[in-house]
Amino acid sequence: MRDIGAPWSLIRLCEHLKSLQQRFSEDAGSAIVEFVALAIPLFIPIFMYLNHFSSVSGNEEIARVLAREGLRAYVASDSDHAGRIVAGQALSVIADNLGLTDDEINSLTARYECTNQPCFSADGRIRLTITFIDHGSHRTIEASAQEYISPWM
Repeated sequence: MRDIGAPWSLIRLCEHLKSLQQRFSEDAGSAIVEFVALAIPLFIPIFMYLNHFSSVSGNEEIARVLAREGLRAYVASDSDHAGRIVAGQALSVIADNLGLTDDEINSLTARYECTNQPCFSADGRIRLTITFIDHGSHRTIEASAQEYISPWM
């Protein structure tokens, strides 16, 4: 017995293979492959930069808060000597509560600049500059705050 359907199934198979070949030779889906192969590796340095920027930016905000609050503690005290002690205590407590690492707290410095001597005198301006070294990037972070003391003190 002769199988009449065999040549027709072979023709159908060839037509099916030809349609598959045409489908795979089209450019459909190539944009996704190009994106995965080319764009994603380019995003890695961008993400690294943004992470680094975020860390430094956060520590700069912490330095601004430290300068502002340390100077407020200084101005709210009774004398120049007591002001520096209270400000130092406030800086260490606030730095710890804001999440600075021990290395960052150890590198923390406070510099006072005054228009009058002693610093805590009437009609004067006091500027407190806080600096510390960022643990992640090893950059020096610096921020300042200033207060004016009333002439009627």
